[in-house]
This record gives sequence, C-alpha cells and structure tokens, in this order.
Amino acid sequence: MLRRPAALASITALWLASCAVQTPARSAPVGDHLAPKTERTYVIAAAGDIVCQGNPSTDPDSCQYDKTSDLLVDTGLTRVLTVGDNQYPTGAYSDFETYYDPTWGRVRRITSPALGNHEYAQDPTATPSGYFRYFGKRVKGPDGLGYYSYDLPNGCTPGQGVCWHLISLSSELCFAPGGCGPASDPANIGPGNLMYEWLKNDLSSHPNKRYACTLAYWHHPLYSFSTGSGATSTVDPLWSLLYGAHADLVLNGHSHNYERWKPQDPNGKLDAAGGIREFIVGTGGASKYALQSGPKPPNLAAAQDTSFGILRITLMRSGYTWEWVTAAGQPSFTDTRTKRIACV
Repeated sequence: MLRRPAALASITALWLASCAVQTPARSAPVGDHLAPKTERTYVIAAAGDIVCQGNPSTDPDSCQYDKTSDLLVDTGLTRVLTVGDNQYPTGAYSDFETYYDPTWGRVRRITSPALGNHEYAQDPTATPSGYFRYFGKRVKGPDGLGYYSYDLPNGCTPGQGVCWHLISLSSELCFAPGGCGPASDPANIGPGNLMYEWLKNDLSSHPNKRYACTLAYWHHPLYSFSTGSGATSTVDPLWSLLYGAHADLVLNGHSHNYERWKPQDPNGKLDAAGGIREFIVGTGGASKYALQSGPKPPNLAAAQDTSFGILRITLMRSGYTWEWVTAAGQPSFTDTRTKRIACV
C-alpha cells in the first residue's frame, strides 16, 4: 500500500480545514423552511389630516403638508397609510389634483388610504366621489363603500417570513343610520352595519393562528386626549371585533396631534398581554389641536401637539418597532422603539 508523504498529508488536512471554515452554517429550521439569519423587514409610514385647500404655508402651525410629504419620498417605504382627511375641506377631486397630487401624490403608487369625515363633507350618507376618483377603484373595497384589506408584503404566505394583515376602514360610516355594529333591523341594514359584517368575516378568514400580526386603521379614535376632535365612542364596535380577533395595532387621525396609547381592551383597561396599541397620527400637516390640560390618562404613553410629522413602523415576522419622524422646520420630538414588540 502506498503511504501519503507526511508533508502532503499536512497540506491536505489544512486544505480540508479551510474548506470546513468557509462552508456557511445552515440557518435554524422553522417549520419546513429555513429561517434566514438576518430577518427581512418592511417599513410603512402613516399620518392623517393632511392637505389644505391652498398652497403650503410659511406658518409652521398650518398647511405644512409639503414638508411631511418630503418624509415619504425615496425613503425605502413599502407602503404609506393615510388615516383620513387626506384633502380639505371636502375631498374634491380638483383639490386632490391641485394640492395633494404634487406633494403626497408623489407616493400615490404605494399609498393605501383611509377615509375621513372631510372626504364625506361631514355627511356620512354622502359619497366621497373625489376620493374614489383620485385613488381609484382599488380603494372602494368589496361593497364599494371604502373599506378593504390586504397583506404586506403583497402575495406573502402566512407562516413564511413577514406576512401582516392590514385593514382600512371608513369610520365615518359609524355615524350613518344604524351605526357600525350589528344591524338592529336585518331588513334595514345601514352602510356601517355592512362594514361591521365584512370586518367580522375578514378577521375570520385571516385568523390570528395564521396571521400573527394584524393592523387596522381608520379616522376617528376610540381613545384620545385631544381638545379638538377627540375620543369617539361610536367606533367601539370596530375596536371590539379587532380585540376579539387579537389584532395588534390601530392607527387613527382626527385629533390633530400625536398620541401613543398602551395596549388596552375595549373598555380602556390596560391589557399588556392581549390589548390593542393605538396610535393617533393626525399630524399630516393641516393644523394642530392642543392636548387636554391636567394629568394625562395612565394609559397614554406618549403625546405631543407641537410638531407635524409621520409615524414609521417596521414590520417584522411576529413583531414590530416604531419611530416618530419630525418634519423639517418643526419642534423636535422623539418617540422611538427599537426593541421588537411581539404581536399578541
């Protein structure tokens, strides 16, 4: 038998060792798939109460929608959510084209909006025709009333990486005849009752056991510490459905300030394990409403009424972080969470 020379054997051993070091380690298995060592994330931005009927102002406290729109353009966002009152005063199509389009319209392709009371001209029985015409058929939803849902990222598979379920609702319908809970008269169902039934079915078809993270957004907040356009108990049926389905986040506007609330149940009680965290981001640039004076509610974690800006949320598999971003020329404010919060 031929014997390998000692020198050659040493060289061979070193070569094999170097190959072993250079072989990449396999990621830890998750189900039937391999989870990447570095988790991919997706970033969304949100604000409401945005564009004035008029050119951007030099007044730092009003009509600064051009400055907030600059926070959205070429910043790597996956989606932009608006939480109502996109275009003042009535959401007329001509105003959308004249004022919204050159500013926030720069990210229309990735915008998934929600309706506010001003798009209805304060009449919940009206049709927000200017809004529908500007944003297109995609925002009308299954019943043509302005509520719809989708997954992020588009086409994602639950259980395989990031796959959030997002729901855009029209809270103005809660003020239409019949409210937005179960219809008291099945023979006389109002538009809000239709939305309630649709939401119940949508949550049932996107259960928490498959979609770990759920985010819903609309205009009127259930909880608010604002002096103007404050808390709106009329939307309680929406919150109750979402709470029962273990939704994680609710984003609202209407109050022209920024508020972050601790996770709560539909009765306003702290529920750290299963409650919904509400953000109010009525800071899109139109105007500012002062916070109430006196001691703040114990579940109000952060709030400010001095700065326009947007909220950025980083979506992760089964969790999220957030960051408040202040618009140029506005007083500095910080509310950032960099450690991931797990979805409920």
